[in-house]
Amino acid sequence: MRAEIISIGTEILIGAITNTNARYLAGKLAENAIDSYYQVTVGDNVGRLVETLETAAARTDIIITSGGLGPTEDDITLEALLRFLQKPAVLHQPTLRYIQKRLRLAGYKMSKLALRQCYVPKGSIVFQNFNGAAPGILSHIQRAGKKIWVLVLPGPPRELEPMFNTQALPALLSQAKIKREHFVVRSLKIAGFTETQVAERVPAFLKSKPPLTVGIYARPDLVTLKVMAKAGSQKKARQMADRTEKQIRKKLGSSIFGIDDETLSSAVGKILANRKKTLAVAESCSGGLLGSLITDTPGSSAYFLGGIIAYHNKVKTAELAVPAILLKKHGAVSEPVAEAMVQECRKRFASDYGISITGIAGPDGGTLTKPVGLVCMAIASDTGIFVKKMILRGNRHEIKTRAAHRALNALRLQLLQKAL
Repeated sequence: MRAEIISIGTEILIGAITNTNARYLAGKLAENAIDSYYQVTVGDNVGRLVETLETAAARTDIIITSGGLGPTEDDITLEALLRFLQKPAVLHQPTLRYIQKRLRLAGYKMSKLALRQCYVPKGSIVFQNFNGAAPGILSHIQRAGKKIWVLVLPGPPRELEPMFNTQALPALLSQAKIKREHFVVRSLKIAGFTETQVAERVPAFLKSKPPLTVGIYARPDLVTLKVMAKAGSQKKARQMADRTEKQIRKKLGSSIFGIDDETLSSAVGKILANRKKTLAVAESCSGGLLGSLITDTPGSSAYFLGGIIAYHNKVKTAELAVPAILLKKHGAVSEPVAEAMVQECRKRFASDYGISITGIAGPDGGTLTKPVGLVCMAIASDTGIFVKKMILRGNRHEIKTRAAHRALNALRLQLLQKAL
């Protein structure tokens, strides 16, 4: 079966709020192997919402809406739904009693506006809202000899999510007689390759068709391959995902640093913790971002000792003992300075490993010989110092992020004793 998600609210269209409902619903549909090909947002206009519902009915089996069920004049979902279904509204007595009790406990009287939330299309299945007022509604309509299911949910996520999970989804699966299938999604996290380089190494997987597909997604210096497997049982779906992951790992090797919720920071941290090794950092252009990424991982205090943000040259000299003559001769963004920074950092913290980053994040400060995006990093350990100069692309935030990710991945590969 195919589902379409319709988010209702002008506040979403103008960017006043983030549409988290669509993301939640899409994830839940995927978990239950229900295909979702379209997501639409429509403002608080009855005519446009009816038109959107008609469009959805022509191309899908299940329509799920969120929002527009409140008591005010701009809450138009019920009116549009009645027009679309061509059914009369009826007073739902259990909802009336529930809202009356809710208002009484809060010290309010029943009003005409509150009464609006007690009406539903005739013949609907109604879901009580235990975290708000407006109920959820499940109804259906015939189009071209096919039954189209319409699930209407409240907008606030704290109301929508528990209602969908505990009431609406089980009812939808049962009423629509949806064949129970299982969906496994596995994200393979990759560092050291660009999106294009990854795609060139696994072209066949990216062309795969259901019941197993592979998608590719990129962030600054990180790429994710999302393996999606659908089968009649959870075990079979997992076996399909396992087999595909194994094949992809043969193509990408150690560039895959983790799966699902694992991060580059947690991957590095796991190795450091297992080997009982410690880390300290010295940062300039990244401004503490590297340390922040490292400490995003719970338990990082077991291996991360601390860091120094030496943004100004005076701090590099005073706190990291970088010779003034070195700064004058080579400049703050240089391999000799990165090496000096990491040496003193490791010494200052008595750490097993040290990382330093210095660069030009932009948008100003670049020259012909040292353009914006120039970054020098160094990694120090008992085995010596590795120094690398790079030109990173992107805006200021992206350059800082790429620098931090490059440094973490270089340390990861060194810990794995792979070629840098």
